[in-house]
Amino acid sequence: MNKTKPQRIDPKQVKQFLADAHKKASTARKNLPIDAEAAYQIAYEAMLKASLALMLSHGERPRVQLGHHIAIIEFAEKHLTSAPAGIFAQFDRMRRKRNNAFYDLALISDTEAEEAVKVSEEYLKLVSTDLAARLPAP
Repeated sequence: MNKTKPQRIDPKQVKQFLADAHKKASTARKNLPIDAEAAYQIAYEAMLKASLALMLSHGERPRVQLGHHIAIIEFAEKHLTSAPAGIFAQFDRMRRKRNNAFYDLALISDTEAEEAVKVSEEYLKLVSTDLAARLPAP
């Protein structure tokens, strides 16, 4: 079964998703000294939002189904060819760790949270650069 479905490309919607992703990344950074788990989860959400912006910019969106976060990560990996080696493995590790912390007992250290925030900021730069090159300016 196809994990995505087509959608009309709306540059305004794409830019809003990307803006939301940047806001989440900033919130994650601010939360580091307060709550490592929250910072980690918000950093992951920033990467997810940026990946959704990327999908939408290609005229696709994920189907709402079990595993749709995996489908989003796989789509981004396929389309962000300029990404450094290992960033998608890290993105997927963050997904699993976030699920464990949310649905089970998994502790997120300050070091893990700091790394997640750094990776999310790096990832947002990659997506922003890709979108700027492909989408028309407003």
